[in-house]
Amino acid sequence: MNLSLSIGIGRGAKTLREAQDMAVQALDMAQGRGGDQAAEMTPDGFTFYGGVSHGVEKRSKVRSRIVADQLVKLIKEADHVVIMGHRMSDLDAIGSAEGVLRICKICDVPAVIAVRRDATLAGSLIDALCKAGQRDDFIDPKDALPIISKRTLCIVVDTYQAGLVESKEILEKCGRVAVIDHHRKGVGYIQNPDLVCHEPYSSSASELVTELLQYVGERDDKPNRVEAEGLLSGIMLDTRDFTLHTGVRTFEAAAALRRYGAETERVRQLFDVTMVEYNAKAGLVEKAKMYRNCAISIGGEVAAEARVAIAQAANDLLTIQGVDASFVAVQVGTGVNVSARSLGAVNVQVIMESLGGGGHQTMAAAQLKHITPEAARSRIEGAIDKYYASQKKGGAEGK
Repeated sequence: MNLSLSIGIGRGAKTLREAQDMAVQALDMAQGRGGDQAAEMTPDGFTFYGGVSHGVEKRSKVRSRIVADQLVKLIKEADHVVIMGHRMSDLDAIGSAEGVLRICKICDVPAVIAVRRDATLAGSLIDALCKAGQRDDFIDPKDALPIISKRTLCIVVDTYQAGLVESKEILEKCGRVAVIDHHRKGVGYIQNPDLVCHEPYSSSASELVTELLQYVGERDDKPNRVEAEGLLSGIMLDTRDFTLHTGVRTFEAAAALRRYGAETERVRQLFDVTMVEYNAKAGLVEKAKMYRNCAISIGGEVAAEARVAIAQAANDLLTIQGVDASFVAVQVGTGVNVSARSLGAVNVQVIMESLGGGGHQTMAAAQLKHITPEAARSRIEGAIDKYYASQKKGGAEGK
């Protein structure tokens, strides 16, 4: 078994007790980011050192069983459940949300998924669910506010960041909150949730929800075919077709979804793109330039219906020889959105955090405000330089 060491440091507190509490919070943050690192907490915030190794997969499913029991208890105590993912929701966010909605249906508690249909990257999955007669599963975040009370449970999937959720108003208005996420923990996380299912080693939120579903309800209370395909599409998206961040439990979850009726041919169709999206992706790939084993592509405005092309271009750039990481930046209003991907040799989460973003070791993003695309290129190159300098320094100190 691989072992890792994490250290939490509290500094700058007024009393020794406060410093102790800060050190504990720093250690929790380090472990929530995958371990193998040091986290320092001061009154000004967190600073992280290390954290470039992959998270160690936990083989035991005891925690999943316990979390499933606690989640069912929270759902049954609620009058309504509102489920939501992150802004610009993707297949993993909607797939896992639909899986959680199935748990609510098993518990016979009314629930809806709050999502902006005009700002999602999972339109194909939502359309498939609507065609299957599940149109009522979805609601606009503004329309969900009137049904919320202090007894309403908000379940957040595929993000731990309070600033990235689909609707902050829903998060603040609900009396209770549960979080199901696989991303490494970052500054700005949701404070004091009633339930946390946070496993950084997991491939996707869909994998976590699939495990929870196996411990809920009776033998016949399982997702239907379209829901199973949504969960499988979320796993395939975040693992890039089972090539990255994939463990034994990932394949076990996929096998369970196949037993529920998921057809891989139909799942593959959820990833089909329009000609507009394909042309946008091709244009971004063509603009890429190499910088220190990293491919950086800078583009202008991308049509709203082609936003998915940004992440797809970042994925495609990784297939080029000699590319360890890819960064695709496009203009959005007066700012720039950056999508970053890697094959594991470069920790893009650390690079994006230096730009005010975050994410996973192999998949991260950032939003830069009030900046031109060319100025964004300079900031990205500076963040890459800083990352390589810190790795070189860490390697020298370890020798």
